[in-house]
Amino acid sequence: MNTAGLYHRITDTFRLNEHTIILIIASVIGFIGGFGAVLFRWLIDFFQTLATGRSSDILETVRALAWYHKLLLPVIGGMIVGPLVHFLGKETKGHGVPEVMEAVALRGGRIRARVMFIKILVSAVTIATGGSVGREGPIVQIGSGMGSVIGQFLKSSKERMQVLVACGAAAGIAASFNAPIAGVIFSVEIILGNYAITTLVPLIMSSVMATIVGRWYFGDIPAFEIPRYSLVNAWEIAPYILLGIAVGFLAVGFIRVLYAIEDLGDKVPMPGWMKAPVFLFLIGLIVLYFPQVYGVGYDTITQVLKADMVWYMLLILIPVKMLATSITLGAGGSGGVFAPSLFLGSVFGGLFGTLGHMLFPAVMASPGGYAVVGMSAMVAGTTHAPITAFLIIFEMTGDYKLILPLMLCSILASFVASRLLKDSIYTMKLSRRGVDLAKGMEVAIMQTTKVRDVLHQDMVTIHESADFSDVLQKVIHANESNYYVVDDDGRFQGSLSVHDVKEFLNDKSLSGIVVAKDLVSVSESPSIVMDATLAECMRKFGTFYTEELPVVDNMSSNKLVGTVSRRDIINVYNREILRQESLGLKFIQSKLSEKSPARSYVSMPAGFEINVIPVPPGMQGRTLKELDIRNRYSVSVVSINRRGERGQRDVIIPEPENILKKTDMLVVIGKLPDLKRLKMAFNLPA
Repeated sequence: MNTAGLYHRITDTFRLNEHTIILIIASVIGFIGGFGAVLFRWLIDFFQTLATGRSSDILETVRALAWYHKLLLPVIGGMIVGPLVHFLGKETKGHGVPEVMEAVALRGGRIRARVMFIKILVSAVTIATGGSVGREGPIVQIGSGMGSVIGQFLKSSKERMQVLVACGAAAGIAASFNAPIAGVIFSVEIILGNYAITTLVPLIMSSVMATIVGRWYFGDIPAFEIPRYSLVNAWEIAPYILLGIAVGFLAVGFIRVLYAIEDLGDKVPMPGWMKAPVFLFLIGLIVLYFPQVYGVGYDTITQVLKADMVWYMLLILIPVKMLATSITLGAGGSGGVFAPSLFLGSVFGGLFGTLGHMLFPAVMASPGGYAVVGMSAMVAGTTHAPITAFLIIFEMTGDYKLILPLMLCSILASFVASRLLKDSIYTMKLSRRGVDLAKGMEVAIMQTTKVRDVLHQDMVTIHESADFSDVLQKVIHANESNYYVVDDDGRFQGSLSVHDVKEFLNDKSLSGIVVAKDLVSVSESPSIVMDATLAECMRKFGTFYTEELPVVDNMSSNKLVGTVSRRDIINVYNREILRQESLGLKFIQSKLSEKSPARSYVSMPAGFEINVIPVPPGMQGRTLKELDIRNRYSVSVVSINRRGERGQRDVIIPEPENILKKTDMLVVIGKLPDLKRLKMAFNLPA
């Protein structure tokens, strides 16, 4: 079945607008995502039963195991996980959320289908055999993968795909933690960074459907059963302020330790598939003495929340858990960092509350309450997402009486952590790859797209020893603006333009005296290496007043491999940046008059304009692919403004298969002469 244009066929058949269809699809993703979370939890229990004999009371079960059993379980898990990750899906290594963020930012939400199947298996094995990681990262990646697969099947546009991926993430969080509100906020605050109502509504639908599935299977109970805590007096707010600040420092420490050990693991001269069992042997050693760090660690968190652990054990568990989680992920294991953050926050908060109660019993009466608030603060500090943090802890505990300290400490911890370290525990992984989401997704695209991806190899070359008369003949007949001089080995020697030789067209005295190399100067002929980013290329365009740059393989060999022009960069800008819905909201009006279309401009590179034009008869009934506007007129279609059934105008991101309708209006970008050529070709007013 050809799924191209499926949205429009469904719309025509059932007379539904696109927003309604998106809500239906979001509901389906939520339903499937809910069962995905159920399957993942079931797999963890299944593998834990195989590994330890039981899937409940895991802390007591692990304590009762023989010493060699504790030591070898993580190694066995590593022997299974290592090869699966290394050979079948490297994206499944680690905590998963950064991979989803990167897919949304740079790949239009496209995630390989097999990623979710491998992720669900390797994460379940890692956790069940003692890896000190959590469930939320895998659940987010699994749910997002489901949303992406459905979006790809339906041939969704990039913007719709991103929303569907976020729906999958929201569904996973909501079903697993019985936290529908937190699932939505997690997706908008961390995955999308977009609170637009058109984004929120599908996420809510997906989250609600997933929560229904989760409650049907797991029951409608909070993730943690704890005593009810509350503020005992007004003075207790001061210790909570100190706790929020302290946890901010702890969160930064955890992030630095995590990535320092990951760096150490990468430096070990050993194949990736072998590192997992070798490194996870260290987890076995830790579990021998501290079974509290085995797996997700929720049993230990519950003990801390009930104030059933002595203060010195709480103190020891902080560095031990940091180390165990970092080793697990550094080894190539698969699992999330959300549960470890909950663990560390509860333990630190419990320690803070216990010691505070010993010193000031009249002011700090509930040590367990500080553990609850510590969880929220730690999540906020590591993720830089305070709203997600206090909402998810509120929903996981069901305790409203601590909402004020939850909110206060989450904001303080996030503020302190973000001031000490620009990146969160998620964006740090991307920053180390050169992806800076803090500067915006469009900047990330320019920083990660290489010149090699956009270069052209149809340039005209001239040998350095070519006689002046031969150079003139090539310039006359080739009809190009720039010519590139190379030696016998294809090394770039410089460039020349028509303007460099036009004044000598009638000077025959230079023939036999001047050769091509005499006409160029390397210092005045800048080049760019093929592995440079588009951002670096644009900086060079800004430094040298030129429309085109020669591309060399590297600066040492200097071999000419192609050219890149400003137009090439702008085409990427058109395709990857102007397609972002945020620009559409700034520029495309909600209603456009069809009789006298608006003409508007946004801040663009010099010489470029954005126009809104009605679809003329010559375009109606034809696809964008057939019209080939970009190649024929050097003009790019940014979006299609289409009239809906109820008279509203919808913004559609252009796809090659889009068939243009009579009432459509095109938002196009290009240089003024090119825009005029397009309009003249279709008899539109200039």
